[in-house]
Amino acid sequence: MFAFQTTPLNRHGEIRHTDDFINPLLELPNTYFLLVHQQSIVCVRSNTNSANSTVDHNWQPFWFQPQELQRLFNSFSKKHLIYLGEIDSKHYFTFRLKSSESLQRIAQLTPDTELELCNLRGLFKQLSSEQAHLCSVAVAMEHWHNTHQYCGFCGHETYSHQSGFVRNCSNQNCQKQHFPRTDSAVICAITYQDKILLGRQTSWPDKRYSVIAGFVEPGETLEQAVAREGYEETGLTLKHIEYYRSQPWPFPQSLMVGFTAEAVHPEIKLLDQELEEAHWFSRQELKAAVKADALVLPFKFSISRELINQWLMKI
Repeated sequence: MFAFQTTPLNRHGEIRHTDDFINPLLELPNTYFLLVHQQSIVCVRSNTNSANSTVDHNWQPFWFQPQELQRLFNSFSKKHLIYLGEIDSKHYFTFRLKSSESLQRIAQLTPDTELELCNLRGLFKQLSSEQAHLCSVAVAMEHWHNTHQYCGFCGHETYSHQSGFVRNCSNQNCQKQHFPRTDSAVICAITYQDKILLGRQTSWPDKRYSVIAGFVEPGETLEQAVAREGYEETGLTLKHIEYYRSQPWPFPQSLMVGFTAEAVHPEIKLLDQELEEAHWFSRQELKAAVKADALVLPFKFSISRELINQWLMKI
């Protein structure tokens, strides 16, 4: 099961904008704050380690409690806070760091705790589903705040409102409200008879292969986007395009909508040159390539890996 599918995050969207709800939470011992700067989060070195761990595996998100945050920043404004939600009677916030230099101040005040700013993409693969969900919401919201500092209508500065889920224009003659943006993208497992299509981009890590994906264009249905992306990237005409499920993807702010489809013919043509290469794999060929370390699949929490795994399990 990939991330977010079963995480019971209650966002309290109907009351999170009220001071009566938020203010008491800022003093409770069951409230936790994740410090975020751009695509990175403040992590603590983990005591648990594995023989196969990489450096990133030594780090886990560090959740500060209210008194710790108050000690670090003396007083802090709610404009730097984003309410993430509640899980099992615990409330979670994001605290937006102004700059990476803020970590130096935090480190000076917490000398017994080894902290580091870790990029979420590198950290993602070893997080629990719950941690992955919370960190993804935090990073996606941080990106939105960073890229919407000014009103797109009048150019004046905007400010955070409603627990971080609205940015208001400061111009009294405008007062436009801006809401978090999500970019829709389709991702599809394309098959032909007993084989699946996997491709790779030049920018990806060595040996990494995945299924076909791309952004939805204006005036386009999700199914049309699947057909277009499949043809543009591989020259394949698709049929039997069927919805699978979806997954938020905070790099930086996408919603991946998963599909399966069948190719009408097997001839691959890399028309738009977005892919470096693409190949058909039978189940036996794919398993053998992974075992021989000739091919690396997407990490386990991603919908791309889920689509591949579902195909592998079919008989």
